[in-house]
Amino acid sequence: MKLNKIFYILCFGLLSIVSCTEEEDTTPLSEGVNITLRNTLQDPNEPEVTYPSLFGQADDAYDEFATLSNSSAEFPTALAQDGTPFGNLNGLYNIDLTEQSINFSVLPTEADPFWSNVFGLFPSGKTDRYYFTFSEAHNITGFTSNNDALNVRIDGEKVIVVELSEGYDLQPGVSFFIDLK
Repeated sequence: MKLNKIFYILCFGLLSIVSCTEEEDTTPLSEGVNITLRNTLQDPNEPEVTYPSLFGQADDAYDEFATLSNSSAEFPTALAQDGTPFGNLNGLYNIDLTEQSINFSVLPTEADPFWSNVFGLFPSGKTDRYYFTFSEAHNITGFTSNNDALNVRIDGEKVIVVELSEGYDLQPGVSFFIDLK
């Protein structure tokens, strides 16, 4: 009887250690994972189109690539492009990912010759989407954010989509975060 009790205690203790270790090691994302970013836009009563298609380019022409690093921003000048019909475009966002979050910060000022034309409150039907495709399966099951006009859609084990829609106020200095679960 005493031996069975000791065995039970040892097994329970080992199970607790393994369970705790697995929980601590599991994060939504893993540092070192490769990420592809693609942006699309959808205006009211219009179909969703890719950002480069607005300039007559192939859908993947402006895809951006990075590796997740907890010490530096992955996309410090997201959507910056040289040589468009509108000239060289400065980045719209600094997008910084960690294993458990995504942070967006608007880069241009009110004086920016291109982006100042898109600043403002998003009406019903307008959606700005950021497709993040990871080189390995993510563990994202949900999110919280400090921006009510934001949604995170899980499109597969390697793809999430950050959607900014009605009520989003795109202005200089705006920043928001997404805590991943």
